[in-house]
Amino acid sequence: MSEYQYYEFLAVDRPLDDDEQAAVRSLSTRARITATSFVNEYHWGDFKGDPSRLMECFYDAHLYVANWGTHRVMFRLPCDLLDPDVVDDYCVGDRVNAWSTDEFVVLDFTSQDDTGHR
Repeated sequence: MSEYQYYEFLAVDRPLDDDEQAAVRSLSTRARITATSFVNEYHWGDFKGDPSRLMECFYDAHLYVANWGTHRVMFRLPCDLLDPDVVDDYCVGDRVNAWSTDEFVVLDFTSQDDTGHR
């Protein structure tokens, strides 16, 4: 069975500058990268970057889908929009996680379809 993974990141709040795009480009030579997006599909191998770190530094939204049933969505919001202390009360095991940086709260939602249905 072949492998399939889809990664997409979006910068909504502000575009990435040239240096930031170069940093992201160093993680993948085949990704479609613009000032506001990163998109790549993997059929063999895996992404070399850390999606959580990319969200902390560059992007506001992330989507990940794998053919074995893993689905992941992340959103980065300003801390003044969403109180990090309130968010912790809504985290559920390893399915809903959140963490904060100095400026942002990152919400991380993961689902795993173990039945094999896509």
